[in-house]
Amino acid sequence: MIQPQSLKYFAEVARTGSLRQASETFFVAPSAISKQISNLETELGATLFDRSPRGAMLTAAGQLLLDYVNANSRDVEHLQAALDDLSSLRHGVVRVALVEAAVQSFMPDLMTEFSRNHPGITIHLDVCGTAQIVDALVNRRVEIGMAFNVLNRDDLSLHGRSTQPVQMICRPEHPLAGREAVSMSDLATYRVALPTRAFGIRYLIEKAAARADVLLDVSVEANSLQVIKNLVMRSDIVSFMPPLTLTQETADGGLLAIPLVDRDAESASIDVISSRGRELSVAARTFLSSLLRRLRTPRTHP
Repeated sequence: MIQPQSLKYFAEVARTGSLRQASETFFVAPSAISKQISNLETELGATLFDRSPRGAMLTAAGQLLLDYVNANSRDVEHLQAALDDLSSLRHGVVRVALVEAAVQSFMPDLMTEFSRNHPGITIHLDVCGTAQIVDALVNRRVEIGMAFNVLNRDDLSLHGRSTQPVQMICRPEHPLAGREAVSMSDLATYRVALPTRAFGIRYLIEKAAARADVLLDVSVEANSLQVIKNLVMRSDIVSFMPPLTLTQETADGGLLAIPLVDRDAESASIDVISSRGRELSVAARTFLSSLLRRLRTPRTHP
């Protein structure tokens, strides 16, 4: 109860000047109301009413308490109005952390549609690596995460998953461009660009290379997938990315994506997650529903 019942009894006696009338309002015996007010006076160390045959009159201390109760009642009304706004999606903030792979090809369409349908809700996006996304969720700095290849964890809830096999990418003129698939052994003599170790892709690629006993010639490391894509389009350097990252470039013919033969690469995924046990806000649940619908129906190109 936001406002204790004893304060409600007190405010009604102050309004009517009568224990009897207050008891009729609340359907409670006058003695019960009198007891609650006596308890308040004991707790506050002050007399709240001057009692006389004419009724109960507020003391100076009583007037101070009544002012507090009235202000508190207004605050409660404001709180209820704010909660009503949230429940009806007129206002709200949703904090989302996601991998860069989801930013360019996936998130713009979702954000456009969601903002049109819910203009009062603000979305805060934090683009970072999978490890940082998990940390932000566990420490409750964000409500929803969209991460790459998240391992099963007891402190996370999985809401949706899109299989995103990691592929080798190269420009159309690259010597490997005609291959239907490539292995790590095929790449041993080519220069490679990799994202930093903050990215889940990096861990997967290094694991695949170690399993194939291949030492990759890593010529470039970058904390931006867009930088790596631009570099690959302009040179014979190759890299590795999931399809979601390459929607526009492959459609335009600027990059080729060739399947990478590796069991972990083939089963990689983009996962939609939240902190287990955390109740999402109404706005966050609405955004999550939109995100999952979009994940199941990715954008297609003519």
